[in-house]
Amino acid sequence: MAREIKRNKQTAKNIILATENSVVGGTTQVTPEVIEVVAQIATQEVPGVYSMRGTLSDRFTNAFGSNARGKGVELSHTEEGLVIDAYVFLQYGVVVPKVALEIQHAIQSQISSMTDLQVTQINVHVTGIVPDKISSSIDPDNLFGESGTTEVVK
Repeated sequence: MAREIKRNKQTAKNIILATENSVVGGTTQVTPEVIEVVAQIATQEVPGVYSMRGTLSDRFTNAFGSNARGKGVELSHTEEGLVIDAYVFLQYGVVVPKVALEIQHAIQSQISSMTDLQVTQINVHVTGIVPDKISSSIDPDNLFGESGTTEVVK
């Protein structure tokens, strides 16, 4: 009996896709994690996005050589449709509203074309700006900036 209840809870989490195939009965279900991965990939392909926000468990997963799926994306399913929250780090120098709008369009386009689901709201949360790396002008052989030759004192 407990196994049956658990299966019903899992099925309730899945999102049923509308299909127009009357020849074969059945349904097509997608887990929310799949939609999160689609949104993550769509977001990372937008120019100006440095990376997605991860959680502590994502960092442990990456440390052991595996990718965290759907990191930086949270999905909630309401009566009206899907609400997607994307948490991103942007590159320094980009126009934030423009990149955020491109992220919204990319997510909407990918979710719509791959699943035919209605996305009612896409929220982009900019959690940080990552500056360009500054090249080091320090010479490791001349750390103190001394000119000429160095003398060895005995």
